[in-house]
Amino acid sequence: MKKILLIMAVLFGFVVSEAWAYDFKSGNLCYTIVSKTDKTVEVAYSNARHSGKVTVPSEVTYQGRKYRVIGLGPDAFYGSKQLSELVLPKTLKYVAGGALELCSSLRQLRLPAGVTLRTYALRNSGITSLHVPGSIRWSPRTLGQLSNMPKLTSLVLEEGIEDIPDAAFQFDKKLEFLTLPTSLRHIGRYAFVGCDALKRIDIPVGVRSIGRVVDFGECALEEIHVHWTQPIAIAGNTFPLETYNEAVLYVPRGTKAQYRAVVGWSRFKNIEEE
Repeated sequence: MKKILLIMAVLFGFVVSEAWAYDFKSGNLCYTIVSKTDKTVEVAYSNARHSGKVTVPSEVTYQGRKYRVIGLGPDAFYGSKQLSELVLPKTLKYVAGGALELCSSLRQLRLPAGVTLRTYALRNSGITSLHVPGSIRWSPRTLGQLSNMPKLTSLVLEEGIEDIPDAAFQFDKKLEFLTLPTSLRHIGRYAFVGCDALKRIDIPVGVRSIGRVVDFGECALEEIHVHWTQPIAIAGNTFPLETYNEAVLYVPRGTKAQYRAVVGWSRFKNIEEE
C-alpha cells in the first residue's frame, strides 16, 4: 500500500505523508509504537535508504520512556540496496511482510530465537544463506514465509522445527542446499514449488505427513532420500510425473519391496536401496 501511495504522489504531484508514517526517530531508525501500555515498538518504514551495517537495538528511548523493539514492521528496510549487514536483537518477535524487500546487498541473516515470520517476510531480499532457529514461529497465514528469495542458495532449518507450512519455499529458484532437522514432522503442500535448482531432498525419519511437495511440473529433483523402514502413506500425486519418471528414490536397505507396494512411492520408476 505504501508503494502505491508513493507512485500516486509522483504521478499527481502531491505528497502523501502517510506513505512513511512513523511515531518517532531514534538514531538512524524510525519507529512506530505498538503498545504504550507494554512499551513496545517496531522498526517502521521511512524514506531513508540504509547502507552498510545496521544494528537494531533491543530498546529505544522516546519522551523519557524506554520501549522494547519487538518487530520489523511492514517494508521496514524496503529498498535499502546498500544494506550489507543487519544485526537483530533478541527482543525481536516478528518480521513483517516486505521488511527486507530489495535489500540486494544483504547476503546473510541470523534470525533471533522465537521470531515469527509473517507472509513474504524476506521476499526479494539478497540473502544467499539463511539459518532458521528451531524456535521459529510461522504466521497463522501459512503462505510463503520464506518464498520468493531470488538469491537464496543455502537454507538450514535448525533442530526444533516440526512443521514446514504450505508454500514455504516456493519460487526460491536458486535454492540448492537444504538441511532439514530430525525434529521435522510435517511438510506442507507446494513447499518446494519452483525450486528449480534443488536437486536433492533428504526427508528425516520423523516426518509423518507430506503434502504435495511440488506441483505444476516445476521440479528438478534428481534424488529423494527417505529413511522409514515402513514407508508412510502419501498421495499418488505427491510428486510430479517428471520426478516419478526420472528421479531416483533412495530407501533403507531391505525395504525396496515395501516401497513398491505403497501408493505414492510405487510410482517411482527408479528405486534404490542404500
